[in-house]
Amino acid sequence: MIGLLTKASFVQSINDFKSTSCFTPLAYGYLYFSLIISIAVYAVDTFTAINLLAFNRWSSEIAPSQIISFDVAKWIFSICIILSFINLGYEHFRANRVMRRGSVAECFLDNLAVRLESIRVGKGRGWKRFLVFAELTKSKKGAEYIALFTYFSFQCKFRNPSSAVFGPG
Repeated sequence: MIGLLTKASFVQSINDFKSTSCFTPLAYGYLYFSLIISIAVYAVDTFTAINLLAFNRWSSEIAPSQIISFDVAKWIFSICIILSFINLGYEHFRANRVMRRGSVAECFLDNLAVRLESIRVGKGRGWKRFLVFAELTKSKKGAEYIALFTYFSFQCKFRNPSSAVFGPG
């Protein structure tokens, strides 16, 4: 059971959260769409790494620059892809630890934990948790919105190793 301390009262159950907006189901659909895109990107990365390391060929029609030899370039790209999988594993481990603690505030501040909580299956558990997090993002105060936007922007940059190699994205 998730409990939240709000301004008015203590909420005892996630069943207390309802959606009256048509945008909330669209946002929930976008969550699943972004999950599919993320899986597709990791699949393409896997295909690229296998092509580079096992078959020694570039999988794109855009050839790498001639400044760096193909052998060096393939290892740079492959290591970045491998590091992204290691980072994904670490992020999942960390997000699962946050989720096991049961703190809604900690979970809200972890992007992956929010997504994992929101896609839980069975009896609408994911949808109801998504509604809790959607309610937390409805701040009318500009300063809170800017603070959270800045926090999540920095969190994304520090946790994405490819941004150090390929620049901001």
